[in-house]
Amino acid sequence: MLNAIKILLPYLVLIIIQFVLPKYFNLTNIYPNFIIMYVLFIALNKGTMSGQISGFIYGFTWDVLSTDIFGVRTLTLTICGHFAGKFNKKLNKDQAIVQILLMFVCLIITQISLILLYLIIPNDFGNRALFSNYNVLVSVVLTLIFTPFVFKILNYFYGTK
Repeated sequence: MLNAIKILLPYLVLIIIQFVLPKYFNLTNIYPNFIIMYVLFIALNKGTMSGQISGFIYGFTWDVLSTDIFGVRTLTLTICGHFAGKFNKKLNKDQAIVQILLMFVCLIITQISLILLYLIIPNDFGNRALFSNYNVLVSVVLTLIFTPFVFKILNYFYGTK
């Protein structure tokens, strides 16, 4: 029962934070990407396979709840989960600078993958949202700022620190 709570509670909280709150409390449409933070946390703490699975599940949920091209977020978050999981035992995952640097690399991977996928499969809505440089830059900076704080909360929740 406790394991089910530790799996479902973050899932529901992150889905609400990522998809519900910005629709009602964000006027600028710029907000940090909490889902990629969670995928990175799971990948760093549990390894490549757990990172890929969490990236797939959260990416699939993102695709179902958005009007974007189906499968784009599933693919990019799975790639990020795999990449971050490779550093599971190799880096000190408790240092904020390591968390921020890996998050930066994952965000770059995500943005480049999205750009390449949108070039292959044109989508007017995705292209407008993706290529607005100011929004992307501010969102990346916000995500990098929030990453150490979210990691501390998740460490406390999972009892890893």
